[in-house]
Amino acid sequence: MSVRNREFAEQVIEAVAPPRRSLLLTVEEVAELWFGDVGSGGSSSSNCQKIRRLIPEVLPARRIGNRWYVSRSVAEEWIENPDSAAVMAHPDNRPDQIAQRAGRTA
Repeated sequence: MSVRNREFAEQVIEAVAPPRRSLLLTVEEVAELWFGDVGSGGSSSSNCQKIRRLIPEVLPARRIGNRWYVSRSVAEEWIENPDSAAVMAHPDNRPDQIAQRAGRTA
């Protein structure tokens, strides 16, 4: 195959082939997925820091070299099944605490 034919084939394949989707996402890629933007500070932005605080206790991730990687399926599952607003409520105002104070269990 000549160089010209190879270049033409690469252009055709790039135009037709879907973008590659890796199984593991970096913290920056998860930030783009969840928040729509990494942030002005790059990998040290507040969006990336929010994600790093979840690793590894809440958000399963793997450290490879000097970077954290999150499974794409786990990151997408977090988007589909968000926490309820009660999670962010003050502990005294959560439904289980209110029910407990009223003498019944939630």
